[in-house]
Amino acid sequence: MTTITPARALVLLVSGLVCLTTASGALIGALFGGARFALAAAAGAGTAGALGALFFRRRALMHFEAARREAGIRGYAEGIAHGVLLHIAAYEAAVFPRSGPEGVTPEERAARRTVAYRMAALDEVPRLVREAAADALAVLDAADRTGADEALAQLAAAVRQEYTRP
Repeated sequence: MTTITPARALVLLVSGLVCLTTASGALIGALFGGARFALAAAAGAGTAGALGALFFRRRALMHFEAARREAGIRGYAEGIAHGVLLHIAAYEAAVFPRSGPEGVTPEERAARRTVAYRMAALDEVPRLVREAAADALAVLDAADRTGADEALAQLAAAVRQEYTRP
């Protein structure tokens, strides 16, 4: 089965509408003037429908392409925002390890800190997420446990807001 692309969906929809218009023209023509008038009305309605579809095809495909681009940009920004949250949470796990202070080596903590800072500094990170990430990183660097919980909750809320915005 062929994949349904926006262009193919438009062709299928327009084909159905032209057939419906042609049939409607034939029925109306048959009601008002007999067989010859039905044939003429069907041909006229079908031709008008096909010409209208040709004129509006380019505009419709431009709208489809714009919507696809916007969805790609939003999806990329959402993915980056989730990546920032993930790496800052990994840094938090290195700052406050569950297995005790000896559970994470200083090199591993430094590596997670570096990755978290680099991820938060990307240009593609949305502004609200970047600000919340900066706050969370500052609190984690200070090793404030209660402040870290609140800062990460605010970061998670900013990420959630990023992909729920209209």
